[in-house]
Amino acid sequence: MFRLLFLFIVFSHYLVGQVTKNALLWEVKSKDGKTTSYLYGTMHLMDSKLFYFPKKLEKILLKSDELCMEISNVNDPDLSPDALFLKNETLTDYFSTAQMDSIYRWAEKSLLMNKEQFNTNLNKAKPFLLLQFLLQSSLPENAKSYEKEFENLAKLNKKVIEGLESVTEQLELFTSLTKKEQTEMVMSSLRDEAHAKSSFQEMQKIYLSQNLDDLYTFMKKESDSPINNSRAFLEDRNQKWIPQMEKMMDNKSVFFAVGAAHLAGPEGVIELLIKKGYTLTPIKL
Repeated sequence: MFRLLFLFIVFSHYLVGQVTKNALLWEVKSKDGKTTSYLYGTMHLMDSKLFYFPKKLEKILLKSDELCMEISNVNDPDLSPDALFLKNETLTDYFSTAQMDSIYRWAEKSLLMNKEQFNTNLNKAKPFLLLQFLLQSSLPENAKSYEKEFENLAKLNKKVIEGLESVTEQLELFTSLTKKEQTEMVMSSLRDEAHAKSSFQEMQKIYLSQNLDDLYTFMKKESDSPINNSRAFLEDRNQKWIPQMEKMMDNKSVFFAVGAAHLAGPEGVIELLIKKGYTLTPIKL
């Protein structure tokens, strides 16, 4: 499954008066105080040896009425070939000859595919699919996912599972970029490949400190990808989610689990909910 790791997109400066975001888990009290929901910032994949999932987190999920994640079915996302592969184009319509040569060298080293094998299997792959392969190389051999753990627990306990968006909507974020931006998205990751593993390790360390502000700042500094400069991947999605979250929390308790970077910042989910009149209280794990 191709998890979308682009969700940690961040900015380094905040508006005066914002809540200090030093927790991954937040209690969300409704405006009338009648319902209590929860908001948790996830790291989509992390080293299984460092994976932290305390009983307290499990208990809070199980006492909630529903689980809501970015997408509702992370264990078996509904992906069609059309979502992953180009119809009437190939990668040569996106990348120059020199850029393709760099991709071929990477594929031979990391995917154990020579040029002919790569062209047979991936020459019609959409650029974001190449990005996922690139990101995989920076991940630990044994990784675990908070979303998968939450989904398994919810299913085992017959909880309703909702999604704030579909896989298709997430993938459309990539295809909405211009060709030049999609090309740079891949090439910037290729340039940073050697640094990616140490960067991922540092990101895990900051995540486990539960300091969202530090994580937010760190991630902004780590990449020059066009993804980091587009509101579509973070702020616009946050704004779109708020009305859905309000409707869900109207008469029941919901456990929301979304990428940690969505919680922080002046247009993060925490600040947006506070502006809507909700009371948010950090819960230290």
